[in-house]
Amino acid sequence: MSEELAHYYKALSNPVRLAVFIHVADHSEGYAPERKKDTCVNEISKAIGIPQPTASNHLRVLEEVGLVKSIKVGTRCYQYVRKDAAKELLDKSQYFFEMAHK
Repeated sequence: MSEELAHYYKALSNPVRLAVFIHVADHSEGYAPERKKDTCVNEISKAIGIPQPTASNHLRVLEEVGLVKSIKVGTRCYQYVRKDAAKELLDKSQYFFEMAHK
């Protein structure tokens, strides 16, 4: 489990990748039947101000470590934050906070 968490933090240590992750988290709808268009790579790249291939590469890294999942709907691919990964980040961050403020 700690190795997986280290992969999450390593992936999020890149400022641009963190911005991509935050954008996906802000606009993520998980498995909702209606996808928000701003979770597709074109909208992410426009919102963050990076080229589409750069956004795609960052999304690929986030998906490889398990933070983000992609779903293909028609010709578009939409991203969302995986709930179990978000929960693990939250739990560990809460633990670190509690240990630091005993």
